[in-house]
Amino acid sequence: MNISAIDLNLLVAFDALFSERNVTRAARRVGLSQPAMSNALSRLRALLDDELFVRSGRGMEPTARAQSLALPVREALARIEEALAPALTFDPARLDRVVRIAMTDNSMAVLLIEMIERVRETAPNLDLHIKNTRPSGMPPMLDDGEIDLAVGVASDLEPRHRAAPLYSDRLVGIARRGRFGPDGPTLEQFVEAEHALVAPRNGPGGAIDAALAAQGLKRRVFLTLPQFIFAPYAVAKADLVSCLPARIALAKADLLDLEIFEPPIEMPEFTVSLIWHGRDDADPAHQWLRATISAVAQEVTQAGEAAVRAMCGPTNATSGAKTTEFCS
Repeated sequence: MNISAIDLNLLVAFDALFSERNVTRAARRVGLSQPAMSNALSRLRALLDDELFVRSGRGMEPTARAQSLALPVREALARIEEALAPALTFDPARLDRVVRIAMTDNSMAVLLIEMIERVRETAPNLDLHIKNTRPSGMPPMLDDGEIDLAVGVASDLEPRHRAAPLYSDRLVGIARRGRFGPDGPTLEQFVEAEHALVAPRNGPGGAIDAALAAQGLKRRVFLTLPQFIFAPYAVAKADLVSCLPARIALAKADLLDLEIFEPPIEMPEFTVSLIWHGRDDADPAHQWLRATISAVAQEVTQAGEAAVRAMCGPTNATSGAKTTEFCS
C-alpha cells in the first residue's frame, strides 16, 4: 500500500473511534460533524477491506483487525504529536472531550472530590466518566480503550502499561469509641469480634484472613460489603469491627464517633498508583491530566499526613488508642 495515497486524517478518525466506540463522540473529539465521521469510517472500511467496527449493545465494537491496528496507529500519531509539540501550545481550557477513569472506591474516597474541583477550574469543558472497578480489571480496560486512565494498586502490568505512584496507605482497625480501651484489642478480642469485611465483587477475605489462618485462627465475619466507603457506617450502627485503608478511617472517625486502632496482626502498606497505556504517553491532554491528578494526590495526602501526625503521641488523640506504628 502506498502511504502517499492515504489520507492520514483517516488514522486520526480511526484512533478517535477506537477510543470512544461511538461515532458522535468520536466526531466531537476530533472536531468533525457526525456525517463526516461516518464518511471517514466508510473510507477506512474500503481502504482496509474490513468492517473495523460493528454495532453492539455497548456501542461500536472493534473487530480483530481494528484491535491489531489500534496500538500501532496510536503510537504513530503520538510520535507525530511529539514532533510537532514545540510548535503548539496546549491549553486545557480548550479541551472539549470525555475522559474515562477507572478508580477503586478507596481512591475515589481519597481523591475524587478534589479531582473534580481541579478539573472544573482548569478544563471547564472536559467531562469526567468515573468507573468503579477492581485493580485486576484495569489493564484490560486500558487495552480495549474502555478507559483513558486508572487509579488503583498497580499489579500484573505488561510492558505496554505505565504506572506512577500517587500515595501509600495501609489497613487499620475501626470500632465504636471506647470499645477496646487505650491499647486497642488483643488478638483474642479481635478474633472474637463480629467483623464487617470489604470484599469487592464477593472476593476472598485477603491479607487479614490469610494472616489469621497462618496462626490457626479464624474471625467471625458478620457482614460482607462490596465497598470500603460503607463499612464505617455499618461499624457505627451495628457495633462491628472492620479494617479499612487508614485514609478512609481518618475521614470518618470523628463523624461517626469511631476509634482507630492498630490491628493485632501485621498489615503491610500498599501503594495507589496512576496507571495508563503507553500509547498515550505523548498525548498533551493525557500528560496534563496525569500531572493534574498527581498534584491533587500530593496535596490531599500531605493534608492527610498532617492529620495522622496530629493523632500521634503516647495515645491516639481521637480515640485514646495507641497508634505508634501507624503514626511512624
